[in-house]
Amino acid sequence: MNLSKYTRIVTHDDLDGVVSAAIVSIATGIERCYFTGPVTIFEGRASTTEEDIVCDLPCPVRFGMWFDHHSGNLADIELRGLEVKEIPGNFSPAPSCARVVYEYYRDKVQFPSFIEDTVARTDRVDSFDYRTMEQWREPLPERFLADSIIAVSRDGKNYHRYLKKLVSLLRNSSMEEALADVDVKAAMESFRDLEERSLKLIEQDTRFHDDDTEHEIAIIDLTRHNRKPGILRNLAFILHPEALAVLLIQNQYKGGRKTNDLTFSMSLSFLMNTREHNKDVGEIMRAMNLGDGHPGAGSGRLPCSSKNEMLKARDHTVGSILKMWKEFG
Repeated sequence: MNLSKYTRIVTHDDLDGVVSAAIVSIATGIERCYFTGPVTIFEGRASTTEEDIVCDLPCPVRFGMWFDHHSGNLADIELRGLEVKEIPGNFSPAPSCARVVYEYYRDKVQFPSFIEDTVARTDRVDSFDYRTMEQWREPLPERFLADSIIAVSRDGKNYHRYLKKLVSLLRNSSMEEALADVDVKAAMESFRDLEERSLKLIEQDTRFHDDDTEHEIAIIDLTRHNRKPGILRNLAFILHPEALAVLLIQNQYKGGRKTNDLTFSMSLSFLMNTREHNKDVGEIMRAMNLGDGHPGAGSGRLPCSSKNEMLKARDHTVGSILKMWKEFG
């Protein structure tokens, strides 16, 4: 394809973003990648141009092509008075952005035979499509790669280098083959250490709201910590298998320093994949003007000007989330 006017891929710094970038790279030949998060794009703190192909992120003001699958980002497009069908790229409420990118290019590009399997595995991870604890903990390549990204994310110096390497690996090999790379192996080992520390933190800092008599939402509250602790929130389902969701509350850290701003991230248990329900975590985040997400997972941010305001906002927000959770049925 002749896409010489595009020179860079701007993508989410998670497995879905990495796989999306690998697919775009195969289709266009672009090798330059920039990794960031949705809040950075939403707040306009990432510089983008008409030469960028943006994946798995809110649609920035300036861009060349845009691929996404988040309903909240679609709503933002509509609020800006834009027609999504007229935007170069593709939007679909698919299980992953990788799926959205692949469906756009699959009839235009000859992909390696392993790519379809890579996309299917990414679908499962990004949508948390598991039915049992055993499925979730199964030692599969997609889980190991997603875990490795989480482990390396705490290393600011090497994080982007590692993500770029993963894009290259997944562009040229299957997920299973990528696991043989020495840096991937090291990241997986770091994840195992993080997992042990996370379980200890969850045991210490997890509670249930007084009004949550059925213990449906496990609340991990890390606001007491002065240094940002590394944690894997979904491990709460191991210690609290009865929980239907986990809500992680942290302060935002800037330059390694704790601020009064709060971040909330929430995900459904795999138990919810086995029953009929109307729970939608992304909609909860959007309705409360905190952030965005999928039905099964979402995150957001709440600015606070003082510690006192932060503590009050934390308790009020948790109560509001629980109330909305019950209303969804």
